[in-house]
Amino acid sequence: MDSSERKLDAKIAEKLVKLQSSSEKDALTGLYNQPYLAEHVDNYIEGGRNAGALFLINIDNFSSVNEKYGHIMGDACLVELAGVLKGSFREKDIAARLSGDEFGVFLTGKLTYKDIESIANKLMNASNDGFSSMNLEGDVTVSIGISNTPGNGYDFISLYRKAGEALRQVKKNGKNDFSVAEATPFDLQRVDTTADMNMVKSMITERHKPQGALKVEYEGFRHIYQFLARYSDRQQTAIEIVLFTLSKKDGRAVDPVTLSEAMFDLENVIKISLRIGDVATKYSSCQYLVMLIGARDSDTRHVADRIVKNYSSFAEKYNVSLLFDSENVSMVESQQS
Repeated sequence: MDSSERKLDAKIAEKLVKLQSSSEKDALTGLYNQPYLAEHVDNYIEGGRNAGALFLINIDNFSSVNEKYGHIMGDACLVELAGVLKGSFREKDIAARLSGDEFGVFLTGKLTYKDIESIANKLMNASNDGFSSMNLEGDVTVSIGISNTPGNGYDFISLYRKAGEALRQVKKNGKNDFSVAEATPFDLQRVDTTADMNMVKSMITERHKPQGALKVEYEGFRHIYQFLARYSDRQQTAIEIVLFTLSKKDGRAVDPVTLSEAMFDLENVIKISLRIGDVATKYSSCQYLVMLIGARDSDTRHVADRIVKNYSSFAEKYNVSLLFDSENVSMVESQQS
């Protein structure tokens, strides 16, 4: 193998490492995501092989921050808490953003109640100090529910369920505190499928459901389409794909700076113009793909026309044309051309 081939292999390996890392991390906070934490916990404890504790952390009154200051400030709170978590634990402990304003940290090793109390109090104080420095009105604090193995189970879902119960108790009692789940003797532990199913549903359900279409990355869009296409074959449910393209009125490409701003506005128009069950993704630097589920030919044309109309003021602002194409609708130019 010559030096050029080795360099190419090294670049490919580097890209694979980056892709693996990005699939394990939360984009906003840089913490690990829920699937990574769950796998790590299950591998570590595996039938009671090792002891550990799961801290389930939730920001108190987080919805009021979004309502009063907007989602940018809400994101700032999430980043602030993530920073506290990164600086509060050992390298061998794993911190993750599970969903919305819910975070989890798994601490390895056997911990006494005094250990847990000390860690929880330090974490609450550091988090509350961080939120105080942001000059937010109202009580923005954290509540913590804690479970441990072997006392509360031998897998992530069991620990998550018991920590969730402890967290709800803290919320019920006034928030800004911590609670440790009571240990269940092994001979009294039961397999509770109802509780497990409720917990799984809670973990996979979309939090704070937004209005408009679901925005996903292209790979996610492709997988959703493939799955629905299988379902469509059995249930005769129509799936229409519409491709929206931005260009200059003479058909040439738009300059990068203008295109970036024009695409940002197009994304927002598409999201609010579609039904909540539809799906959208950025396909290229100048194109958006939309998946209309259960649509007929006439519906497709109606939806596409609505998006063109809603975007018309932006098309005029950026001096561009918005084109759309689908399996049943030929390329049509925006009225602004």
